[in-house]
Amino acid sequence: MDLTVTRKKPIIELQHVAFRYEADEGPVVTDVSLAIRPGEWVAITGHSGSGKSTIAQLLSGYLPRAGGGVRDGVLLVDGLDPAEASIAEVVQRIGAVFQDPDAQLVQGRVEDEVAFGPENLRFDVPAIEQRVTDALAAVDLTERRYDSVHALSGGQRQRTAIAAVLALAPPVLVFDEPVASLDVNSRRRFLALLRQLHREGRTLITVSGRLDELAQAAPRLIVMEGGKVMIDGPTDELISRKWAHLVELGVLPGQSLPPPCTESLAQRHVKISEASQASQASHTAEEHLPGAAYVEEGSLSMGPAKIGKRLRGSGREPLLQIQGLSFAYGKAGPTVLQDVNLTLNVGEWRLLCGENGSGKTTLSRLLMGLLSPPRGTIWWQGQDVAKLTLYELAGDIGYVFQQPEHQFVAATVWEELIYGPRFQMRLRPGDALPQEIIERAEELLQSIGLSERGEVSPYLLSGGEKRLLSAAAAMMVPKKLYILDEPTAGADYRGTRALAALCRRAVREGASVIMITHEPECFAGEPLTIWMMDQGRLQL
Repeated sequence: MDLTVTRKKPIIELQHVAFRYEADEGPVVTDVSLAIRPGEWVAITGHSGSGKSTIAQLLSGYLPRAGGGVRDGVLLVDGLDPAEASIAEVVQRIGAVFQDPDAQLVQGRVEDEVAFGPENLRFDVPAIEQRVTDALAAVDLTERRYDSVHALSGGQRQRTAIAAVLALAPPVLVFDEPVASLDVNSRRRFLALLRQLHREGRTLITVSGRLDELAQAAPRLIVMEGGKVMIDGPTDELISRKWAHLVELGVLPGQSLPPPCTESLAQRHVKISEASQASQASHTAEEHLPGAAYVEEGSLSMGPAKIGKRLRGSGREPLLQIQGLSFAYGKAGPTVLQDVNLTLNVGEWRLLCGENGSGKTTLSRLLMGLLSPPRGTIWWQGQDVAKLTLYELAGDIGYVFQQPEHQFVAATVWEELIYGPRFQMRLRPGDALPQEIIERAEELLQSIGLSERGEVSPYLLSGGEKRLLSAAAAMMVPKKLYILDEPTAGADYRGTRALAALCRRAVREGASVIMITHEPECFAGEPLTIWMMDQGRLQL
C-alpha cells in the first residue's frame, strides 16, 4: 500500500507532554513538544533512562493505559489519543515493537502469532494468509512458520514480534531497540526493510541508545536527555556539526575523532576498534563523560570472605571442558549443537558470537545446568556436569539472562543488588548486612550509574539499566564463572564501558567470563578472545 505523503498536517503531535510512573514521583518525561509528519522517518536516541522508550510506549498507548502512570499534555496519533481511543482504532494507526519481544508474543506457533492481529480485526482468510506470508518473508522467517515460538532464539523471537506488527500494516511504526538481539546479517536485512517501508510512505520511529546504523539512516534525529528533547534536526547535519555534543550526551563513543564527512558511522567504528586494540593495555581507569556517575574500576572491592572466598587456582587444570557435545530439543527435534569442543581456563574472558539460532544460548544453558547435557560431555572442575545439581553449579557460576526481568526478585534496585549476599549468608528479614557488603553495593550502584535509583523498582528502569543491574547483582557474590547473555542489548556507550569495567575487574580477581553478544566491537581492546558459533558448531 502506497502511503506517500499527501498532506501537511502532522500524523503525530505531542504538546507539552509529561509522564510520571507514580503521582508523587518526579517525571521521566518533561514538557516534550514535537510533530512528525506522514512519511517521515525519525530516530529517537539518548542514553539509558533519558525517556526515549517512555515516549515510544506513550505513542502506542501502552502507557498509561496498561502500564499505569500519569500523563499530562496533548498526544495525538492520526488525530486520536492512543490512551483513550479503542484498541482496534489504535492498532490500525500505529504498531509498536518493544525491547522485550517475549512481552508481546501471545501464541504458540510463529504463524499463529503473526496472524493474531489480522484475525482480531476480522480480515478475511485470504487477506490474513497473504499478510502472514509477506510479513514472515520480510523478516526472513518463512522457514520457521510452523515452529513453536518458544523454540526460537532471542533474535528470532524479536523478528517474530516485528512480523506480527507488520502484518497489521499500520501507517505508523515504532521500533524500540529493534536490532538489540539481532546478528549482523539480520540487522542489515532489517535496515533494508526500514528503507523499503520508508519508500512506501510509512511513518517510522526508531528508538536506540546509540547513534547506530538505524539512527544514522533516518533523515531526522531527536536526542533526549533527562526526559527532554535536547537536539532535533537533520541527522547528517547534526552528526557533522554537533559531534562533540552527541558524545557528551552519550550517543556517540568518546574517542577523539574528527567529525564524519563522507564516512559512515560503521566505517568510523572500525577505526575506533583499531585504535582501541592499539592501546589494549591501557585500562587503569574508565573514561569519564560529563555527567557520568561511574567510578574507576580499581575502586571496586570484592567484599568480605564471609560471602565466599575467591579461588584463583593454579591454572593447570581447566575450569571448564567440553568434549564432543551434541544436543537436540527432544528425541525428534533438530540438532542444535554438533560436536562442540572447548576449554576455558581460570581468569579467561571469552565472547561467544554467532548468528541468531546458531546455538549460543543453548550452549550457555547447558553449561549452567538449566538444560541437561549428555553424560561425559561437559566437565566443570573435573566433574561431569550431568551429575551435578543446578544448586551445586549455581554456587560457582553466575548466570545473567538475556531478558533481565526474568530473574528480578526484589521490589527495589537496592534490594535486588543485595539479594545474593543476603541469600548466601542466610540472613533473615531485618538482619543487618555487614558494612563491607553495604559499601560494595554502594560502589557497584555508582559504577553502573544507578546510585540515585536505589529505591526505584527494577522493572521501571530502562532496558540498558536493567541489564547493568542484573550483571552487577550477579557479581555481588564472588563466583568462578559469570555467563552473561546479550548484556549490551539496548545499552548506551556509557553502559557498555561500565559493563566492560565490571567484567575486567572480575577477571583480574580470578573469575572467568563468557559473554554472549552480537556486538564484539563494544569490547575491542579488552583482554579476551572470541568463540564463533555457526549452525551449532563452535569455531575457535
